[in-house]
Amino acid sequence: MKDKVLMHAGSVLGGVIHNLNTPLMWIMGRSQLVQARNESFESLKDLPDEDIQRIKEKNAKDIASISEGAERIDQILKAIGYKVQMANEGSTSLELREYLAMEINFMMADMRFKHETKREEAFAQARSCYVKADYNALSWAVVSTITTMIDATDKGRTLRVTLDNEGLIHIACPQMRPTPQTRERIDEACRALSRAADIRMHDTEGFELVIALKDA
Repeated sequence: MKDKVLMHAGSVLGGVIHNLNTPLMWIMGRSQLVQARNESFESLKDLPDEDIQRIKEKNAKDIASISEGAERIDQILKAIGYKVQMANEGSTSLELREYLAMEINFMMADMRFKHETKREEAFAQARSCYVKADYNALSWAVVSTITTMIDATDKGRTLRVTLDNEGLIHIACPQMRPTPQTRERIDEACRALSRAADIRMHDTEGFELVIALKDA
């Protein structure tokens, strides 16, 4: 299972590089603008105060953009580090809100998930929930289910990932109409997790997978 998780991580490496490159280019461009303005300060010393103020405001906005880009890079790197660390640990203690945040951040490397999917997340406000679980089995079940939902629906789909106060993970797609093939694919993805979790599927309003980890 660990090999499958790491192989999937490797398969989206191009997306990871893209996600790192975008804010990096933004940081470099904004840094150059700030530097250019700083270098021109001597020649601008006779400008009216309001012009100087406008330059300061532009610099402040660019510095804020640089900080935002750096924060995004930090999030991506943390998600990568988390996945590699947890994949190597295997069975370990997981805080489910953190787990879901890191999993979703890493999945942004899948361009269909990032650009073609409306994502609705509701887990940050849930109560803290620690479980002892096999990270690789859980990750494979979650990632494979989301990937199956994407494969089975058109762009513009909605994916909802929630954690309720009972520690249940919900993954839903209202546009998905499950077939025997998609059910079998999700069953297979969840098989290694089934020993440690109650797994339920609902199809009354699209498709929903509910994971109830027994240690939650």
